[in-house]
Order: sequence, then C-alpha cells, then structure tokens
Amino acid sequence: MGGGAEKGDRTRADRLRAAFLASFLDAAALPRGMCRIRPPDTVTPPPDTVAPPSGGRTVHQGRAIWLGTPDAELYRLDDTRWLLPSPRRAGELARELLEPPATPPLADAGDDPPGAGHVSVLQVGPVVARLQAVPGEGSALPDGLAADLDRLAAQQISVLAGAALDLRRPAWHSARWISRPGR
Repeated sequence: MGGGAEKGDRTRADRLRAAFLASFLDAAALPRGMCRIRPPDTVTPPPDTVAPPSGGRTVHQGRAIWLGTPDAELYRLDDTRWLLPSPRRAGELARELLEPPATPPLADAGDDPPGAGHVSVLQVGPVVARLQAVPGEGSALPDGLAADLDRLAAQQISVLAGAALDLRRPAWHSARWISRPGR
C-alpha cells in the first residue's frame, strides 16, 4: 500500500527535501566574491526566521546566508524559503511578510538611508521566498541586481512548486480502506 521504494529507494519526502534545497540561490547566481556562510537548514527553523501564519505549519523552511567583502556592492544576501502545505497558506505567509513591522520606526530615522538594501517576497503556489540584499559600506546595490536575483529566485521556486505538486501524496480513496478478507 504505497510503502514501496520509488526511484532508487529515495522516498517522496527525500526527493521533496532535495528539490527544496536545490531551490536556493547558488554561487553562480551571485556576484563574484560572495561566500555562503550558512547553508539552508531544513531540520530546525532558524531562530530569527519568520514563523508561518498562526496555526500553520511548514513542510520545509530554510535560510541561506551569503556574505561578500564589507565594501562590496552586495555585502549580504539572506535567502529564505518556505514550502507550505497549500497555496492558500503560502499566500497568508506572503501577505504577512509584506506587512510593515509591528514596531514603529524611530522618529528621526526618516526614510531608508541610501544603501539600505532591498527586500522582496515571492510566491509561487505553496512556495514563498524572501530575499534581503544589503549593500556594503558606502555602496549601493547595482542597477538591476535585485531584479535579476528576484527573477532567478522566481524560476527556482517555480521548479520547487512543480516538484511539490508532482510529489504530493495521492488523494485519499475509500477503496483503500475497504475491509479485506483475512485482515
């Protein structure tokens, strides 16, 4: 009853986890000199990562952190992903991530200072990605870099959303639970 091995003894959960980990940006997508200091971790959620919507749970969530030199145009990139059980829950999380923070900004802080960075939230089906790009000291993000990173992340989460759809559990069917003689 569905307990057999598939594709070289890799379970559906293993294949989904592999697809999830492959959805993160890699060194080829980033400017030269970026070094990943934190690989995505799907075992335990990072303590400073936004939790899924109240009452929700994630199938997988993880965060990769990349650093460049302190004076580089792109100093730090936080690449966070959530795979949720449904597109509806993913939409809730995306809306939650787009809301302004609950704490008011400092009175004299004004608008974001030059070089404050870029944050984007992307959703495709049950997958949500959040990219936060921070420029180095005295630098600004190059024109088009944020858009290029968003485009690459959108492509990768689209692949993950497709894999999640292909690897979802089969729908429940009453014929599976009909009592059988000899049981």
